[in-house]
Amino acid sequence: MDNTQLLTTLLVSIGYRLPVLIALGVALVMLLDAPKGVARRAALWAVSVLMAAALLGGVLSIVPLLLIAGGNYNGMGALNSVLSVAHFALSLAEAAGFVLLAWALVKALRGAAA
Repeated sequence: MDNTQLLTTLLVSIGYRLPVLIALGVALVMLLDAPKGVARRAALWAVSVLMAAALLGGVLSIVPLLLIAGGNYNGMGALNSVLSVAHFALSLAEAAGFVLLAWALVKALRGAAA
């Protein structure tokens, strides 16, 4: 894999995550303007967890590409199980972030209705 292919693959990997990161950034800006309260704090935590999971997922997708580009094919087999566990942990973190965001939304809506 030459440098051009590596750079193209890295840019495509970043491009896949860019819409989600932009949406989370917009959500973060909207939450910073919201009135303070328990729901806002929970939503800020949820958006932070989701943003961290998206960024770490991007980093985890780049690691195998860098190993292939470096010609370290022996490390790929050992790294596969570690990356699988890491991706599973990121999926759990994203799920927790979505549940926390939904809880914050319900809390805010119930507070507004009362």
